[in-house]
Amino acid sequence: MKLFFVTQNKAKVAEAKGILAPYGIDVEQKTVSFVEPDKGTVEETARAKLKQVRKQGLDQFMVDDAGIYFAAYKDFPGILSKRIYERIGYKGIRKLLHGERREAWFRGAVGICFNGEMKIFSGETRGHIIEQIDQPESPVTDFPYDPIFIPEGESRVLSELSEEEWQTYSYRRKALVGLAEWLKEKKQNTSQ
Repeated sequence: MKLFFVTQNKAKVAEAKGILAPYGIDVEQKTVSFVEPDKGTVEETARAKLKQVRKQGLDQFMVDDAGIYFAAYKDFPGILSKRIYERIGYKGIRKLLHGERREAWFRGAVGICFNGEMKIFSGETRGHIIEQIDQPESPVTDFPYDPIFIPEGESRVLSELSEEEWQTYSYRRKALVGLAEWLKEKKQNTSQ
């Protein structure tokens, strides 16, 4: 089965391919223009993306949205995570968290449109932001919070983990497995 992943992020596509391949789902990247919502939850944002892409005539596709949340601030940065990082970088994040609680969590939602039906799957990874946030030598573009986030039960930041170790903590993996199980169930129900 082929499933389009509507995203511009190649790293997300690679992750989805690896997770969904054992379920017999072939993921292919597709670029479609849509307006990125700037308020609401990751689930609401994923649903808004689904609706926009569906209006363009696409079916059997998925979208995603994710954000990191700092315990020190209510619902922040959340769905604005990428934009916040792009504007203030690690220097700004260091200032935001100076003297504040360091607990944080990633929350992600994967939305699917399959034969006109839309469904959202979520995942979460809890942990904390490291104390010493330094500017890396080269810019981090795909997953900028990975070099400063340590997941619960781990002593290293996400960017220091092997791909296999990283996957054990991936909130996106949790959501994608839910999506794959749902598709598997739908397939079984239609073949009966």
